[in-house]
Amino acid sequence: MGRFEDMILGLKEDTEVPADVWAKYTDTLANLPDKPQKQNVRTNRWIKYMASAAAVVGTFSAVCTANPALAARIPIIGSIFGEVQEISRFSGEYEDKATVLNTETASNMEAGEAEAAAGAKETGKEEAGDIKGTINPQYVAEDAGVTVTASEIYCDGLSIFLTAQVESEQGNLNNLLGNIMYLRGNWKAGASGQETELENDNLEGKVIDDHTFVGMLKLDLDTLDVKDGEMELKLSRIGYDDIREQDSEDISESHKIEGEWNLKLPFAVDREAVTKIPVNKESNGYCLKEVFVSPYQVVTFTDVPYTMDTTTREEFDEMMNTKTGGTGDPGYTYEEYMAQQGKIYEPCDTIIFNQDGEKLQSWDEYQGRSTSAVDGKKVTKLYIYIFDDFDAWLEMEKKGMDCGAADQALIAAEVDVK
Repeated sequence: MGRFEDMILGLKEDTEVPADVWAKYTDTLANLPDKPQKQNVRTNRWIKYMASAAAVVGTFSAVCTANPALAARIPIIGSIFGEVQEISRFSGEYEDKATVLNTETASNMEAGEAEAAAGAKETGKEEAGDIKGTINPQYVAEDAGVTVTASEIYCDGLSIFLTAQVESEQGNLNNLLGNIMYLRGNWKAGASGQETELENDNLEGKVIDDHTFVGMLKLDLDTLDVKDGEMELKLSRIGYDDIREQDSEDISESHKIEGEWNLKLPFAVDREAVTKIPVNKESNGYCLKEVFVSPYQVVTFTDVPYTMDTTTREEFDEMMNTKTGGTGDPGYTYEEYMAQQGKIYEPCDTIIFNQDGEKLQSWDEYQGRSTSAVDGKKVTKLYIYIFDDFDAWLEMEKKGMDCGAADQALIAAEVDVK
């Protein structure tokens, strides 16, 4: 769990963290599950760490930063990337590349708000009057006292990055812990796209005032061949953690709002700013096939050895009966289970550095597909290391590419980025 531990330890060095907060963090890490010997999805390991540590990290944010609520709301829809692009996991400059779906001007706001915004501009505190345009009702969804307004959208060919504003009539968002709103529901991209459940796909951003949150949602596509089109987002639940409940046993998603928020949003693929590089380097049954580089992420595709699950239909039925207590449908069939879980992959852990030896933060690895954030770093060359030993990967994660763990990598590739 080095990536979270290192991050928090570094924060503790620079910040006076209350003893009770630090105790809660260390207790959380102490009770995380051990690494399995054989893992089908490395993503799940880090999702568990993220879910368990999210409230703790959020607590540090609350300790270290001032309340971001503003005395008067200014026009922000249409420029949310500018508000959150430097604080998201996949940071970078999106504003010049994104397509604006909605904008907000002083005329969209109440008179008092418009006057306050204009005053802020005159004092140089905010550029409140430069945004042009109107709110398009087609890109707004409202239910259960919550309004979701899409702001901007960008697609690099492997992910869709969407910004949105969430307004809640009930308020209390000043008590939001951390910088995440949890989203539940489904989404798909393109007319022929498969509908996918939102899993750890959350709105990452900040509170604007007690009723308003803005953030960015990153949705990963399954294919490199996606075309310009329309994406559908169907939200069924919006939730967040409350700083007042951080001492409760359940530290995740203490506030949940059920409803229906459905959006259909156009997107265009930015093919000029991305590079796909074939590698085809093999070792011990593993093969690094290709690398995808965009201004915001580096994604590697590796063929990983696997064995087939031997679970029989009878074993599946018994397992599902135990899971549901014999009270209902588990939600998927034996055939669907085998299609999704039938391949048991060998361990595969990837770490990437740029030409200056800077590590790109690794966030996700699933069946040989690894995703690392560029975070505004210059990328002209990549050094890619693939391990089947998690401890060796962790050593390089902590010590850098010149450590002794490099000799234990299954694959070490040097890739020029044009």
